[in-house]
Amino acid sequence: MGLSTHSRLVQVCGYLAALLPGAAIGFSTHVTVLRHTPLAISFVLIGAIARTFGRGPSILAPIVAAICFNYVVALPAYAWAVSSEGIVETSIILILGFAIAYLFQGQRAAERGLRSANEALEEKTNALIQAQQGSNSAAWSFDPKTRTTSWYEGGAELFGRSLAEMTAMGSPLPLVLEEDRPKIRAATEHTLKTGEPFQVEYRVVWPNGEIRWLGTSGAPKLAAPSIWIGVTMDITNRKTAELALIRSEKLLVTSRLASSVSHEINNPLEAITNLIYLAKSKTVNEEAQAYLKETERELARIAHITNQSLRFHRQQSAPIEIDVAETLREVVRFYEPRMSAASIAIHLDIQPVPELLCCASEIRQTLGNLIQNALEAMPTGGCVRLRMRPCTDWRNGSKGVRITIANTGRGMSAQTKRRIYEPFFTTKDGTNTGLGLWVTAGIVDRHGGSIQVWSSTNSERSGSAFSVVLPLRRSHFSPTEDSKLDHLLPTTTEATQNAN
Repeated sequence: MGLSTHSRLVQVCGYLAALLPGAAIGFSTHVTVLRHTPLAISFVLIGAIARTFGRGPSILAPIVAAICFNYVVALPAYAWAVSSEGIVETSIILILGFAIAYLFQGQRAAERGLRSANEALEEKTNALIQAQQGSNSAAWSFDPKTRTTSWYEGGAELFGRSLAEMTAMGSPLPLVLEEDRPKIRAATEHTLKTGEPFQVEYRVVWPNGEIRWLGTSGAPKLAAPSIWIGVTMDITNRKTAELALIRSEKLLVTSRLASSVSHEINNPLEAITNLIYLAKSKTVNEEAQAYLKETERELARIAHITNQSLRFHRQQSAPIEIDVAETLREVVRFYEPRMSAASIAIHLDIQPVPELLCCASEIRQTLGNLIQNALEAMPTGGCVRLRMRPCTDWRNGSKGVRITIANTGRGMSAQTKRRIYEPFFTTKDGTNTGLGLWVTAGIVDRHGGSIQVWSSTNSERSGSAFSVVLPLRRSHFSPTEDSKLDHLLPTTTEATQNAN
């Protein structure tokens, strides 16, 4: 209703404005400058009326101008006459007026069409922006000749930088992890050769050091194959879920395999142990007895290793109070021959600490894992520093013990440090499973403790340091939250080294 009233009001104003060309003729006859061109202002007004108010007023305005010209200029005042000359003049004025009105009406229609097109384009642009923000994606165009990428307005900042900054950079390739760049280059070359769609998944580093997974899909434009268009999406959550599933499957397979190996090893071990017992009862040679006892002791160690590590099941031993300082010294004594052979110096700095309520085998395993990693970080020699101090957990005020194991090895990059607690992640060649630190983190968590790491790759002062804080008392030992496979116990680095 309001819109109809407004339209009527505009229409009335248009018809009233159509009378202005006639008034302009009368005005021009009284102005010296305009007296010789009395229709100039009228024609300007006709154009303005046609452009502003549309068809009806634009038809009336030339008619009013022609009548007023014939009445005010062509004929004496208060006199009417019909002559061929008057008819010609009136016709010329009407023709010119209608022509001007037609031209300005066409301009008005063109502007209206352009305005509609702009509104439609703006609506589509807003829809694209909302779609990009809602899907955490960014649309782009790529020029394969210059290898430059331009990003459309409103896309998500998938690289941790503004799209304007990304466009100015030209190519996002420098932000991609180095090991993923060959995949992008290969996918680009494949699309260039075949014209097939471009698809690739890769990781990028944000300014804060965070690693994000991105998936990019695109294809050459049908109308202009020299330009590619596509979209890039953040797929970090999906990749995280996929990796977690793969790790779970690996752990299940490893658990079954380890249980089978444990069973196969324990059977011959029991037989050998029985044979040694019989041999001891049949010989009276003291030297042979000593050898048999030593062999029996070593077999017992092997049996313990297979039961503890290769079985791959979580230990169910109840927590007991141990002298954690003495436990640390025992683990160090085990590795001393290897340290000596590798020209690795060791410095102990142990202060008296209260006894620790814990699962003794798991704490020994944790210390062995960390010392083993320290040794492997120094293949050409170096120094390991072990320090033990009583401490207080600032989070809850509970008393505990802090154990720090530092080395002067090559250190870890920031990227490696972020992944060291992931199962099966390893930077070492050979048979290393990549489970040591994952196991260590799980044990510390079950004991209610915390673990921190510092590392530097600076050639002048490289190395790494692990700091483990364990509470002196913990009534309940909860399973680790790192994995849903609560029945699995990962293998231990220390036990594997003992077996070797």
